[in-house]
Amino acid sequence: MSARLSKIGPWVSVVCAIHCMISPIVLGLIPMIHSKSEMLEDVLIAVSIIIGILSIAGGYREHRRVIVVAMLIVSVALLAGSQFSERFEESGVIGGALVMAGAQFLNLRYQKRCCAHEHELAVR
Repeated sequence: MSARLSKIGPWVSVVCAIHCMISPIVLGLIPMIHSKSEMLEDVLIAVSIIIGILSIAGGYREHRRVIVVAMLIVSVALLAGSQFSERFEESGVIGGALVMAGAQFLNLRYQKRCCAHEHELAVR
């Protein structure tokens, strides 16, 4: 389960970041999408945070790299904090999603290294 989430997590964060970058353009062209876009943004943020926590927690048990957890904390703070400040909403969501994606990719990289190392030890 953790391995699957580690592979899906970064892409959910990337989709969230892309959505947040494209939304202002789409919203400027089609005002009727606005309310649905806000709901989609909230769902993407929640899914990104949940998958991020689950996958990084699973990966951390394997690689024990604190930097990944620190990046997760920063991304959750930015994503959650953006919901309370209209002034920083867009930059907080985009920044949080990008930091989350970075944490997810780094987590996956460290997990692959751990698995490769364990596989090498088992072959010997």
